[in-house]
Amino acid sequence: MTTAEDILSRHLVWDTHSGMFPAAGADLAGLAAYRRAGVGHVALCVGFDALPWSAAIETLSDYRRALRDDPDIALVSTVAEVEAARAAGRMAVSFDIEGAEALNGDPGMVAVYRALGVNQMLLAYNLNTLAAGGCHDFDDGLTPFGRQVVAEMNRAGMIVDATHMGYRSAAEVLEISASPVIFSHSNPRAVWDHERNIPDDLIRACADQGGVVGINGIGIFLGPNVDDAESFVRHITHVADLVGPDHVALGFDWVPPSRNLPDLSEIVAQRPDFWPRGKGYDAKPIRMVAPSALPQIVGLLIARGWDEPALAALLGGNMMRVARASWGG
Repeated sequence: MTTAEDILSRHLVWDTHSGMFPAAGADLAGLAAYRRAGVGHVALCVGFDALPWSAAIETLSDYRRALRDDPDIALVSTVAEVEAARAAGRMAVSFDIEGAEALNGDPGMVAVYRALGVNQMLLAYNLNTLAAGGCHDFDDGLTPFGRQVVAEMNRAGMIVDATHMGYRSAAEVLEISASPVIFSHSNPRAVWDHERNIPDDLIRACADQGGVVGINGIGIFLGPNVDDAESFVRHITHVADLVGPDHVALGFDWVPPSRNLPDLSEIVAQRPDFWPRGKGYDAKPIRMVAPSALPQIVGLLIARGWDEPALAALLGGNMMRVARASWGG
């Protein structure tokens, strides 16, 4: 009988987003927890809209220096590099940015970030930006600048991420992007009704466009601040039942332990504009499903009748397909 451990040993696990607070000088030792959990690729955030645009450059410089000589980690920008890292027993790490404020109003910065290993980016983090509307704001849709940014991302080979965006902006991104769009860490709103989660019609549009929805492990987006594998699997199953297992992925949004970064609850309490009160962000602590739950998650899916090809697609195959279409190589 095939076990969860068998499946995990045979297939790439791709986590579409780490929730670690981006900061130059951050303790990155917690990344080893992903590797111990069997993760083969993780996208590490280097900037988001609540920070000055220049902070993303500073964080990128620091993270690249800190990780470049780590024998267990390979910085990657192509599918071939992800495959080479796996063959060498190393964990692939790429970077993402949460929101277009990091561009400082210049679409040319997309190519600059791509050259530095930022392989995916979203256009708004909860609140409106120069590019798009956020999920906790009044969303007027993509701006002309936002449309220009999407075109630049397609040109540069950067994955377009619609997570944290408002409904209209996300729908318009799905309409205009020439490459597959992802919701890297977004859950179905039909399972848990939260503004950060996405409705079924956006999930269908994402699948029709070739993209994937990465299931988020943050407890307030799974249910009433829960951190059990069963809740996580409910969200996976809803997306797979709706659009098929070729359009669902893993986006834990997990915050690895760090010696010098504040707790997640402390971070959100400091910025009620980005994390509005009354929406669960004041939970202490905010619970999370960690990548270490992967054997439980896979075991529950096996019990529900998932076969190995479907599990392989969920774990990493779907994101490899999207990356191949966007990054190349």
